[in-house]
Amino acid sequence: MNIVLRRYRVRLVTAAVATVLVASACGGDDGGSGDLAGELRVVTNWTGSEGDAFQKVIDGFEKKNPDIHVKVEQVPFDQTQALLTQQFAQGAPPDVSVALPGIIRTLSGQHLLLDLDDTWDGWIADGDYPESLRQVAEGAEDATEAVYFKGNVNGLIWYDPTKLANWGIQVPTTWDDFLAAAGKVKAAGVEPFAVGGKDGWPLTQWADPVLLRVAGPDAFHDLADGKIGWDDDRVVQAFTVLSDLMRDYFPKNALAAGFIDATCARAKGTYAFQNQGAFVNSIAPAECDKNIKPGKTLAFFPMPAYDEQVPAAQAVSGDLFIGAKATKHEAATRALLEYLGSAEAQTIWAKLGGYIAPNLKVPADVYPTSNDQAAAKLWPKGDVEAGYDLDDWIGGEIQVTYTQALGQLVRDHSVDKFVTTMNKVDTRAAK
Repeated sequence: MNIVLRRYRVRLVTAAVATVLVASACGGDDGGSGDLAGELRVVTNWTGSEGDAFQKVIDGFEKKNPDIHVKVEQVPFDQTQALLTQQFAQGAPPDVSVALPGIIRTLSGQHLLLDLDDTWDGWIADGDYPESLRQVAEGAEDATEAVYFKGNVNGLIWYDPTKLANWGIQVPTTWDDFLAAAGKVKAAGVEPFAVGGKDGWPLTQWADPVLLRVAGPDAFHDLADGKIGWDDDRVVQAFTVLSDLMRDYFPKNALAAGFIDATCARAKGTYAFQNQGAFVNSIAPAECDKNIKPGKTLAFFPMPAYDEQVPAAQAVSGDLFIGAKATKHEAATRALLEYLGSAEAQTIWAKLGGYIAPNLKVPADVYPTSNDQAAAKLWPKGDVEAGYDLDDWIGGEIQVTYTQALGQLVRDHSVDKFVTTMNKVDTRAAK
């Protein structure tokens, strides 16, 4: 699941700040709805270096629009959905807020969000985004009501090139090569995969790319939208493949260690590989060993295709922004949303690293390391489908049960039990 960099770094806000967030209304009263002026309230989850990077993006916007002042409020990731639900219900939402697809569809169904179809029409026509990413930003009734700002590419197998060479393994390019590499290091006494399953969401990082590669993008999207059940033959096959990987190559402590511990253990050589998102490129040097050199002692290869006949698709996740229909400064709010989705804004953060720009017009050479550049090239374009993080897309009780069921699959490898559990909680296809 995405937003992972924030999930392990969630910081609590004080009760006083939380009270202010609940009580405050959309922006100020200065400026009319058609003026590029006024104060906008923006809710994000980013703190630390990420918060600093986003502020640089906002500084760029304010420089272009000197009559607009943006007030950024940082809210812990796990409190965002509840905060937005409450403030929209009270009629006092932020003008602009970070949001995941699940809450976007909920608020869209209540007709509380600005319609951004015209903006997206222009982006699609100009080649800024592929149609598959527009679908991620759609609300409950197919209107596009969010902008994609911060991307992440998943299904990347991280490793140390120096150690891979010592093991006599070439970078796998086929599924058989992938399994052979895992088997070879296991035979040499090295655990193949660092997992970090104690935190829950790293297990979903395995499920998404396997589901896309085995079941295919059509089944992936149909499952996400509730058009098919978890007992669909293609879905069952995908989770059977995943269960076999868990049984044969996951360590015994797959559910005992968290994401950071697993990441650092791989960096130390306890594990050979780690299947994770592009964010590992910035996390491993920062949290494990500052001497790690991206591109030299830290690299990745995409999880190979399981079946060459299955259409290409890329597992992605990331952050979207929504605009409140209740904003007192609609023109300014729309201007900020359009800016956040632009190549200009996204280039600012891309230059700093730890970020994949969703806008296709951000050039690859702005990224600071070879790993960032390679990950950016994998971002969906043309006919390549985007498979957005399944559990974040669905959300709610289904998301919670899904993570728990994946943990149980690690323990007992029972695909039948997994499917039964998921069909019991996710009844959308039966309606």
